[in-house]
Amino acid sequence: MDPYSVFDTRRNDGYIAYAGMLSTLAITAFSHKVLVNRKVGLLAENSMRANLGLGLALAATGSPMLTRLSTELKLSKTAVGQVAIQAGIFSDMVATSLICLGNLIFHDDSMLSYSEQRYHPFYVALIVVQIIILMTASKWVLRKINDRNPEGKPMKGIYMIGLMTAVLSICFLDKQLHMDINLANFMIGLALPREGRVSRLLINNINFFLNSVILPVYLVNICLSNTKSKFHLSTQVDTLINVPLSWPKLFISIAIGTIGKIFGTVISARLYSMKWLDGIALGQLLSTKGYFHIFCAYEAWNHLMINDSTFVALLYMMFVTLAITPLVGYGIAAWARRKAMSRLMGLQFHMSEEELRLMVGLHGPQNLPIMLTLVEAVRWNKEPGKVTLYTTDMIELTEHAAVTLIKGDGQEGIEVMDEEVLEMRNHIGGALNMFQQKSNDEVNVRRLLAISSFDDMDRDICMCADDVKAVLIILPFHKSQRIDGSMNTGHAGFKLVNEKVLQHAPCSVGIMVDRGLCHTNQGSYSLVGKNVVIVFIGGGDDREALTLATQMCQHPAIKLTVIRFLPDVEALVRESPRSHKFSNFTQTFVSKEDVQMQLDNEFFADFYNQHIANREVGYVEKHVMNGAELAMELRELESQYELFVVGKGRDRKSILTDGLEEWAECPELGPIGDIVASSDFSTTASALIIQQYDAKKHYKVIDEEFMPFR
Repeated sequence: MDPYSVFDTRRNDGYIAYAGMLSTLAITAFSHKVLVNRKVGLLAENSMRANLGLGLALAATGSPMLTRLSTELKLSKTAVGQVAIQAGIFSDMVATSLICLGNLIFHDDSMLSYSEQRYHPFYVALIVVQIIILMTASKWVLRKINDRNPEGKPMKGIYMIGLMTAVLSICFLDKQLHMDINLANFMIGLALPREGRVSRLLINNINFFLNSVILPVYLVNICLSNTKSKFHLSTQVDTLINVPLSWPKLFISIAIGTIGKIFGTVISARLYSMKWLDGIALGQLLSTKGYFHIFCAYEAWNHLMINDSTFVALLYMMFVTLAITPLVGYGIAAWARRKAMSRLMGLQFHMSEEELRLMVGLHGPQNLPIMLTLVEAVRWNKEPGKVTLYTTDMIELTEHAAVTLIKGDGQEGIEVMDEEVLEMRNHIGGALNMFQQKSNDEVNVRRLLAISSFDDMDRDICMCADDVKAVLIILPFHKSQRIDGSMNTGHAGFKLVNEKVLQHAPCSVGIMVDRGLCHTNQGSYSLVGKNVVIVFIGGGDDREALTLATQMCQHPAIKLTVIRFLPDVEALVRESPRSHKFSNFTQTFVSKEDVQMQLDNEFFADFYNQHIANREVGYVEKHVMNGAELAMELRELESQYELFVVGKGRDRKSILTDGLEEWAECPELGPIGDIVASSDFSTTASALIIQQYDAKKHYKVIDEEFMPFR
């Protein structure tokens, strides 16, 4: 939990959490007469602290339970699941903090002597001062400990013992100041910084012992506690586990908690343009309860604010909400899958008002500058928060790396403790944090990990892209640039990965050839004065590249030019020895070429009217006779542009590229992609080769003639 996130006014999930809490508190207040009813009411004490405590308990969300269920059900990859996790953390943190504050203000006078009651305001002030000092000093202390215990090295036990001793001492000090020791633990944990190795190590080690031993024993201890009510019908009812369930109380507690959450969440979700069903599902997810609610009920029962039957009803309420959450989760996941299956995952098919999700593969930190430069260009056309970047570290699973694998925490399934890998991932993480700060958090950055053999790495990448519903995967080219500007022979493993991803990807794919774009100023992803050219010949891949130009053309620092190559028909007719060959070639491909030409002309006409006519984008039209002349024209352009964006041309049958495949060094890039990626093309011009998602594969047809949209 990050307490400073409460003051971040740009986060919609915070407002959704607050709306759900306020509506639940309001319904609790309106139901006051029912809650204090002697037969079906939940409260045995009609006081301010009892009413506020019950309202906050029902308004809070069991965020650990919700996060775990969302991760297991893969809801964390959906838009509703992501908002639910963040809003659940907000709700849990705010509600628990308010209960801690209420514990200080509405203290039990019967447990304090007269002198202690007089000095109680002084005790409260001391606790507040202690928390403020702890929030300031703990950052410096933990930073020193982290510096002396780098990643990959064993943590020195003396630091862990000293830290635990200090935390326990502060907790018992708060106990002496008459604050509940459990709530003191929460406040101290909230004050400690969550970044760094020490915090992560404490969480990983404590969570396992807490979930496996402490919490189950705590629950058993509660159930075996002796009853306090004297109104049971049977004398055999001596422990809480034997208390009969009061169905009216169970119904009332579920109704107030669920209706309150759903009502406030739906209203706030509609204000942020979420659909009704999404808002209802989000409210149901946020009504999930957890161990914290058992603790609140147990403390209220100990202080006689509720009776035995109410406590049992609240206990059952937690189990009911946990049982409903997976059903709602399955419904959200099924709806998301149906929605994804009903549309194609590519830039051309992406709705401009929806969130743009890009997935970037990284071999190492050297791939970051050009990838982040591209993201910076694309996000300019989007509203803040409407672009999400998923960075995937592509790591080969060697025997040495396999030994260092450990179970991860939260959404990270596994972690690699190898020193070299840790250093690389920390470097990448630092650069991504800097990029997110420079973009003013307008780009959401998520980290993924694909660690496997090169034979299976494509499956991990494709599964991750499918889970996050990415519209474009961008992978680095398997070759890198030498100091003299030429390209090396490359890595055969990454070449295999690229080939398989191009074949099996669930969305569009781009291969990035980096020749030093933005490497002149390390740490900066400025696009000032960059000249970008889109090469358009025809076909779905070129239309996808032109769609990327639509996303980039709004950036004020980019000089974007579209060059359209067309066949020089008059020159071909004049070439009498080859005219017969040209005629046979055109007859062979006339049917498919007519369809593609019609789609190309319609798409290009729309692009021309929107961006070229108003001079947002430059336009050049060139007529060539054959592939050799096309290659010559491209080589003449290499010194004029820093970035070439071309389509792979998988479904393109054109006389302009006829014969180029026979000489291709990297046929997986297509004829034009192979030219701009070759070592002898340029030493300064980077290239992005794009392949559009195959619609025939999506609809499982063998020919475009059977496509549903035709």
